[in-house]
Amino acid sequence: MSTQRITRAQAAQATTERLIVAAHRAFAERGFAEVSLDALAAEAGVTRGALHHHFGNKAGLFEAVLRRVDAEIAAEMQAVWDTKADAWEGFRACFHVYLDAVLRPDRSRILFQDAPAVLGMKSVDILMESGFGDMVADLEGLIASRRISATDAEALGHLLNGASINLAFWAAEDSGDERRRDRAHATLAALFDGMTQDPSRPA
Repeated sequence: MSTQRITRAQAAQATTERLIVAAHRAFAERGFAEVSLDALAAEAGVTRGALHHHFGNKAGLFEAVLRRVDAEIAAEMQAVWDTKADAWEGFRACFHVYLDAVLRPDRSRILFQDAPAVLGMKSVDILMESGFGDMVADLEGLIASRRISATDAEALGHLLNGASINLAFWAAEDSGDERRRDRAHATLAALFDGMTQDPSRPA
């Protein structure tokens, strides 16, 4: 009986994985409105009933894709953080990684065009809340070690979270300005330069 349950769980996981992978590709290439559930089910090699069983509807599947993209970006940021010996340099680098990661062609349409339309404020909550507690903890450590000139880690976390997401939305806009990404990176660097503090300097 136990083996049967494990097999069923594995089969369910494989089905959801195929659907998320197929949906990610379809939403990125064609956009949410142009993707049909029948086409998605066919691409994933499952029935439409299986899609409804696992995700409820197309919006539910889209949310799963959004959460997967968010998790992938978090993993990319963590990988860069792990290469940095200095906590403040690692923290700064993660924001630049985030900006490039969200502007990738296979992600930007999902994040900046369809997510607000399909999920409304829920999409913003997903992006804003992901890893927020860890970021505040990192900021508390940086404040305690006097690497940054700040006193309130939680307030600063909200400021940086909101600013980086809005900056990414701006950089993703199709305005014909090909330098927006470079300008966004330069602005991030300037912001962090202004916060940097020499820990050896007397308080």
